[in-house]
Amino acid sequence: MAATLKRLVHSSRLIWQSNYMIRSMVARDLKARYIGSLMGFFWSVIYPFTQIGLYFFVFAVLLKVRIGPEYGGTSFALWMIAGLLPWMFFAEVVNKAPSSVVEQSSLIKKIVFPSEIFPIINLSAAVLNHLIAVTMFLAVIVLSGHGVSLKLLWVVPYLLATGVFALGLSWLLSSLNVFLRDVGHITGVIVNIWTFLTPIFYPRTLIPEPLQGLFALNPMLHVVEGYRMALLGKTETDISGYSYLVIVTLVAAMIGASVFRRLKPSFADVL
Repeated sequence: MAATLKRLVHSSRLIWQSNYMIRSMVARDLKARYIGSLMGFFWSVIYPFTQIGLYFFVFAVLLKVRIGPEYGGTSFALWMIAGLLPWMFFAEVVNKAPSSVVEQSSLIKKIVFPSEIFPIINLSAAVLNHLIAVTMFLAVIVLSGHGVSLKLLWVVPYLLATGVFALGLSWLLSSLNVFLRDVGHITGVIVNIWTFLTPIFYPRTLIPEPLQGLFALNPMLHVVEGYRMALLGKTETDISGYSYLVIVTLVAAMIGASVFRRLKPSFADVL
């Protein structure tokens, strides 16, 4: 346990020392994504909203899913988007995680490079896109006359927990994928399954009672519900759920940092 904590502290110190490099590479990554594109950065908004429109059509129009009275007349669309925003952020980071080290093999083989920062670069770019999406969503809420409450401040701790959780998984997946390239394919399958095992498109109350405890073990369930609480301001803060999320987040970060540090010395030989 002490050795694992030491590795996590080392990784945190390395992140701080490499903050200028991270900022530069994030800027380069964002430019590379949209260079030569007529609509440029707007694609980071258009793509998720296309997904949102499709999900709304399937679950609200075709399946006619309805939310509970605790959301006080909030439309299904706003309810769904409030839960979908953190999931899309998390899924983007995790799906890109396996390839984050492999894609930078030229740097790793040529020079001594702090490869821990590659998953952080993906995370940072996703955070920027996420903040833009959240800002646009808040504008829609205000314009629709719903307003926001002080519970909105809870977005920050939930975003922080989600980011650290995703980073821990990213360190784990990116290091394992160097040695077993199937990790990237497996990750995509698991994320797809995980999407529908998280109450994003249906209320938690629809989960059968015998399975409620099992579903509660899913940390992203608490993220989704926490975002809905913060953005919509209709429900109360689930302190026990957030506490569980923090514990899972720290465990994931420690395991991810530990595995990455153990495997890192062999990256150059395999790549």
